[in-house]
Amino acid sequence: MDKKQLKKRHLFQLVLTLVLVLLLGLLSGMKFFRIDLTSEKRYTLSKSSKQLLRSLDEPVFARIYLDGDLPAEFVNFRKSIHELMDEFRAYGGDKLQYEFVNLYDETDEAIRNRMIGELYQKGLNVTNIQFNDGEGGASTKHIFPGAMISYKGFEIPVNLLKNNPSLPHEQNLNNSIQTLEYEFMRAIHSLTLEEIPNIAFIEGHGELDSLQTHSLMDELKNFFQVDRGYIHGNVEALKNYQALIIAKPMQPFSEADKFAIDQYIMQGGRVLFFLDPVHPFADSLSVGTTVALANQVGLEDLLFKYGIRINYNLVADLQCNLVPVNTAPAGEQANFTMVPWVYHPLLAGPSTHPVTRGLNYVKSEFASSIDTIDDGNRQASKTVLLATSPASRTRDVPIYISMEEVTRQPDPALYSSSHLIVGVLLEGEFESFYKNYPKPNGVYPPDYQVLPRSEAASIFVLTDGDIIANEVQFEQGAYRAQRLGYDRYTRQTFGNMEFVMNVINYMTDDTGIMELRSREFKLRLLNSDLINQKSQVLKWKLINTLLPLLLVLLSGLAIHYIRRRRYT
Repeated sequence: MDKKQLKKRHLFQLVLTLVLVLLLGLLSGMKFFRIDLTSEKRYTLSKSSKQLLRSLDEPVFARIYLDGDLPAEFVNFRKSIHELMDEFRAYGGDKLQYEFVNLYDETDEAIRNRMIGELYQKGLNVTNIQFNDGEGGASTKHIFPGAMISYKGFEIPVNLLKNNPSLPHEQNLNNSIQTLEYEFMRAIHSLTLEEIPNIAFIEGHGELDSLQTHSLMDELKNFFQVDRGYIHGNVEALKNYQALIIAKPMQPFSEADKFAIDQYIMQGGRVLFFLDPVHPFADSLSVGTTVALANQVGLEDLLFKYGIRINYNLVADLQCNLVPVNTAPAGEQANFTMVPWVYHPLLAGPSTHPVTRGLNYVKSEFASSIDTIDDGNRQASKTVLLATSPASRTRDVPIYISMEEVTRQPDPALYSSSHLIVGVLLEGEFESFYKNYPKPNGVYPPDYQVLPRSEAASIFVLTDGDIIANEVQFEQGAYRAQRLGYDRYTRQTFGNMEFVMNVINYMTDDTGIMELRSREFKLRLLNSDLINQKSQVLKWKLINTLLPLLLVLLSGLAIHYIRRRRYT
């Protein structure tokens, strides 16, 4: 082939390449697409997220309070959030706006502290991080690893950092990254709903009042219209609610109220039972001894029909919370020491379920155990969401409890039971308790016809009503509710709020957003054994530094050799 033919051939190849590039550009402009080459599809949004972002009719603005000088792990966390927000913008366009905010850009300390207090009051969790200065000292900085999402004048706080003390910080940050899409989509979905779903707290049976559930209600108001009220046997009054919450009843339910709850479930309803099967007189513990007795509220037969047996016992667990105990000798000044209290177990759930994935321990007080029974109903599934540790036991009522137990070392041989069930979720179809019983008196409307079998419904049963009760403290002349899960003695915030909200969102989710919590990103860590060996560290540094340069050099020499052989 002479030079003229070779020139024409190269020119043809150039023109053909340009035409293909132009065609590809035109096609990509007509049809939007993105390619994710990661094995776990880390950068691929779910179908529901894409639809939600594309359907925005007005801008959603996210103000993310994670900027400035941060430790390396938080820098990577911020980078993951930034990448996700860019991914959101690829589908939401100008309808999705965001900015990263550094609170410490405000030099006036008084103004900055006021801003920090306002963010905390709005529901963002604060995290303290330490920095080492150049002179060998250390300083503490408050950061809010979360965001405020606003839309049409309304805003919702979004806490992005998951903190489970039992996991290493690398795992906690990875769990946080896994749930980023869920946290943002849940907030945006709630803000853009045209009609707010309703949820109700049942009253009239000695349930927790609005102050004792204030923290939970305040969080629920970001997603639901929250009501409280009596049933009075009125079946029709319940049908417009997405879910019912029965929060620690202490008085028996009438047959008419039980009938209304049963028929609400038969219509495909969702009910969360937070019960206290055993009631200890905790106030008596201040004098050293108390007694715990059975607390029957009349719902036990209903739950047995659905496949749950309530046990009248207390669980004791070596994995437990701490309580202050006066360890000073009699007659001397009080000296309070934090000691484990086995009747305040720290509960956990399966690491693979969307409700409990990456969740911190749930703090409980005087919980009882549950048994699931085979009622022959193959149309309903049962999922354990909360259970004790492998070192636990039960004590049947009546139980005498003395604070002297705190001073004695527990006998591990007694704590031989494993993963006692405390919280369980039932999903599917259920048979009515009143299928073969006459309709009770007091039911409204009087001509209501009993539904013998349910549509797809869900029931959650938890045998510790205190799990949804926030602490109440008297401050500045008024009673104030603390955040749910906060323990004033250990100054820890446990996973109670997140757990309860996850259960409610899971049971009421009709969009598939909750399944985003099931996403798993593999955590690829360096080998800690190799890192501690200086020779190995040097070897891998040289490999990562020199090998790429060597490959480039060899590739250049090979191309040069091939070109000389071909065209000489």
